[in-house]
Amino acid sequence: MTRSGRQACRTWWRQHEHPDPAAVLHSWLDSPATGEVLSRSEVYRAVVKSRYRTLEHLRQIPAYEVLANHEPDVALKILLDRCGRNTGRWETLATAITFDYDDEEITFGELLDSLDPTPAEAQTS
Repeated sequence: MTRSGRQACRTWWRQHEHPDPAAVLHSWLDSPATGEVLSRSEVYRAVVKSRYRTLEHLRQIPAYEVLANHEPDVALKILLDRCGRNTGRWETLATAITFDYDDEEITFGELLDSLDPTPAEAQTS
């Protein structure tokens, strides 16, 4: 995030103190346009770095933004919790994160969901 972008976030936050900061983050993610101050990537970065973020916020952000561009330990903890010692999930993750950037963009939530077996697979294992 650019210095001016960080300053704009801090200034906005101070001027618009809100009793539910997580709701503010949610509104940022749901807004169709961020205006001229912040790019979508800067909004994603601000949400990932926020102490008020939840897993639901992260699930809305493109997977590559959470995995590659921002706080790596945030994604790592979630992935360690989700995959644990299940080699099948780690293999699925490895396959999923080798996607081409030309392919359809998936959210972090879609990536996490892909690590869970479908009900049919779960019944056969």
